[in-house]
Amino acid sequence: MSNRVGVFVDLSNQFYCVNKRWAGRKIDFRKYLELATEGKEIHRAIAFGTQVDGSASKFITCLQHIGFVPHYRDITRGAWYDWSVGISVELFRHYLKLDEVVLGSSSMTMAPIVSWLREHGVIVTIIGCGISRELKDAADKYIEISENILEGSDVATEAA
Repeated sequence: MSNRVGVFVDLSNQFYCVNKRWAGRKIDFRKYLELATEGKEIHRAIAFGTQVDGSASKFITCLQHIGFVPHYRDITRGAWYDWSVGISVELFRHYLKLDEVVLGSSSMTMAPIVSWLREHGVIVTIIGCGISRELKDAADKYIEISENILEGSDVATEAA
């Protein structure tokens, strides 16, 4: 059984996907981390995001208190930053120390690194909203985010 888990979340991707399904709702990242780790030893939990002029500073502090290491890029208003390569590099840096990776992304661009991790003996679970078919096929397991893991929900979600 896996015991050392790394959690890697693409915040922008998940914000967009959740908001597309449930307008105005946000993920409760404390519940997300509980679901992702299920009592396992957390090697590293990294949240990848962007901000304009320090706009995410309070959120970054909240992520740190929950147990995430925030990796943020400052961008100009209206710009977009794709974290796929940065997340892949971090996955590569940490995979030898992990039995399991939980990836918080729904993007098919992550399928190649997921396949590579599995080829190297790492169990990969995707927890996301609107997960692409390619990513589902590449992973060992996937969990679609339900309303129970969103802010304002009192019940923890079960694996779908």
